[in-house]
Amino acid sequence: MKSRISLASAAMLIALLVSFVPLAGATVKTAAAAYCDAAQFIADVTIPDGSVFTPGATFKKTWRLKNVGTCTWTTAYNLVYISGEKMGSTTAVALPSNVAPGQTVDVSVDMTAPATAAKYRGNWQLKNAAGVLFGIGSTAKGVFWVEIVVSSGGTTGVVYNFADKACDAVWTSGAGTLPCPGTDGDAKGFVLKQANPKLENGVADANPGLLISPQAVNNGFIQAVYPAFRVQSGDSLQTIVSCEYGATSCYVEYRINYQIVNGASGTLSPFPFREKYEGQYYRAKVDLSRFAGQDVKFTLYTSAYGSPTGDRALWGNPVIIRQGSNITPVPTTPSPNSGCDKAEFKGDITVPDGTTFAPAAAFKKTWRLKNIGTCTWTTSYFIVFSSGEQMGGPSSAPFPTSVAPGQTVDLSVNLTAPNAGGTFRGYWGLKNASGEIFGINTGPNKPFFWVEIKVTGPTATPGTPSPTPTGPTPTQQTGTAYDFVTNMCSAKWVSGAGVLPCPGTDGDAKGWVLKLNNPQLETGAVDPRPGLLTNPQNTTNGYIQGSYPAFRVQSGDRFQSIVNCQYNATSCYVVFRLDYQIGDATPKTFWTFGEKYEGKYFFADLDLSSLAGQDVKFTLTVMAGTNAAGDRAVWVGPRIFRAGASTSPSATPSPTVTPSLTPTGTNTSNWTTYQNTKYAFLFKFPPGSVVSNQSDNAGRVFLPFTVGTLLLEKYIDVKVVEGANPCKYSAAGIVTSGNVTINGITFLKETGSEGAAGNIYDWEAYSAVRPNTNACVSIAFVLHSANAGNYPTPPPPFDKVAESAIFPTIMSTFAWSP
Repeated sequence: MKSRISLASAAMLIALLVSFVPLAGATVKTAAAAYCDAAQFIADVTIPDGSVFTPGATFKKTWRLKNVGTCTWTTAYNLVYISGEKMGSTTAVALPSNVAPGQTVDVSVDMTAPATAAKYRGNWQLKNAAGVLFGIGSTAKGVFWVEIVVSSGGTTGVVYNFADKACDAVWTSGAGTLPCPGTDGDAKGFVLKQANPKLENGVADANPGLLISPQAVNNGFIQAVYPAFRVQSGDSLQTIVSCEYGATSCYVEYRINYQIVNGASGTLSPFPFREKYEGQYYRAKVDLSRFAGQDVKFTLYTSAYGSPTGDRALWGNPVIIRQGSNITPVPTTPSPNSGCDKAEFKGDITVPDGTTFAPAAAFKKTWRLKNIGTCTWTTSYFIVFSSGEQMGGPSSAPFPTSVAPGQTVDLSVNLTAPNAGGTFRGYWGLKNASGEIFGINTGPNKPFFWVEIKVTGPTATPGTPSPTPTGPTPTQQTGTAYDFVTNMCSAKWVSGAGVLPCPGTDGDAKGWVLKLNNPQLETGAVDPRPGLLTNPQNTTNGYIQGSYPAFRVQSGDRFQSIVNCQYNATSCYVVFRLDYQIGDATPKTFWTFGEKYEGKYFFADLDLSSLAGQDVKFTLTVMAGTNAAGDRAVWVGPRIFRAGASTSPSATPSPTVTPSLTPTGTNTSNWTTYQNTKYAFLFKFPPGSVVSNQSDNAGRVFLPFTVGTLLLEKYIDVKVVEGANPCKYSAAGIVTSGNVTINGITFLKETGSEGAAGNIYDWEAYSAVRPNTNACVSIAFVLHSANAGNYPTPPPPFDKVAESAIFPTIMSTFAWSP
């Protein structure tokens, strides 16, 4: 099974809040069969969806398309208007050159914005020399389009440019105050303005940006605090985040923090955002309306995710946009090209999701993947374990054969079911010969496919025969504090036609909501979690929304859901929205995402901490993009996640959940094993933990902790460095250092504290050289907390002794493996 991020434009309505959306035009829908004429959409070279124009403005729309058929497109082929708004008199344009199978072409048409303010979309296809229409998608019949917004209230303009004002900000790192501009390579961290920064995909942005590098220490950071800015309703902050082109070891975390003068502070959603070099970049657009009328200091913050080596990060065209200003609009940024290495999930050949096994049963998992990139996968490529439950599998396994573009391959790993009962999922990706991770998705959710099994029955010894698979079973999500599907009919469902029944009736023109068991996603895959099928009222700009009873939010709570169109709802084009209301105050929008049917889905994971301590009424809203016919929109597994939660309560406000801190000597038989096969070591970590990444030389495991204090996160940081002399975890911030022996292994134990300007990292680390090698293995435990001075009324301090009590137990499970 796979997870793919939707590339549908989230600019369907200009005032909507938009999360990160990849601009890599990789809505890569390849033809499922060998067609003579078939196209693949690669990018909007100009005029991305939602571009704003004044009435009558002229512009040139350019699409980049790839010939994925078997016939050459000649200059007798044409780009042709099909339906929607024509935006000018042109109905056909000849292709500029011949395009052989596998080649790409940029096709353009001159257009004029309509005279009336509204949103417009025009659909286009290609026509061959015989007059036969064809297009994109699995049937080679889909349209591609141009979509614009015509505004009569003045242009959308830049009212504050963070790149131009960079040296008005105070730049600091853990080394103190930094000069602006800085010096490239300064180990203290630096900032440089670039006129045309080169993004990860190799495209030079037409707008200025900031090249920044954190302080050259583990988890080093750099930040810029800008002078106060008076926000107006409708203002939005927009930026591109990307590693610099060629900075292949770049791995950073971006944040935009805010401080209301004499008021509250925090981090803007959807930040923080982690970015690893993978050839794509991402655009953030954040609605600032909630700060209207207030003076706000914004902070651009970037930190190294572990080692700072090669962390050259870009803030591309960071600006505040205001509706109705008379300043020149922001130029359009070109969309990126497709990457060399890219895969498409074709099927679970063995062990479909939900297959049931006895404890300790051995099995082989096989996925079928297709090479939809441009590079051949050689036997130097690997399938690699990423996170979740490894199930005794290898950290990596080489490809069995070379796979040319367009070919498929079956990749297998031998696994063993865990001893304990429950539902287990392990995430896997691909790695090329250069060590770069890639896969079926290049968005922020990362490119992972997975194996998911259910273990039932008494604990068994290894070697127990595997039972006959029983097929998918519903997955009980751990950590669910509130389940929107279970409580579906506790909500009040309405549309423009009034109050709706719950459950509704499929096809009701007034709109309807229904519970789906094992919903089928746009990809065709079946998800074992229940979902909500929502269809807006069948009218232009129709909507449906369900308002749930009040729920008491806690710090660290997160709204999570997959959002997509139902499988085969090919005309679906909607806006998903999460709204909220506190008491009798005016309802507000927390998050919005535009989605059109293109064979992919998007996972929303939203931090609700800004609402902590309040009784909040959440509303799930779906709006038709234009006409609601066929808008079958699905929320899959919508819930509020809380670390440590084990049940899904009703609407009654929930008490604080405090994860138990396991003392030394605890039975670890039900713990999960972290295993590094290249350097042959392993250790265990407790239930409730999450592996965020794992490779041969690095890894991170987030541990459960008590929320509601200054502690922000607790995690294990794994590092392997060959040839390190001396073998140690950190060169900075060390408080104590000495040798300890654990399980017959002598470690250098270090403790330390790093950080400044609002963030504190307390750590203890254990380092040892793997026998008969030069590999230095370090296991560090990090407590990342906030400085109390960040808050007008700070949360209580955390109990460092209690939070650290689990560390010796984890280290007691460390061992060199054979």
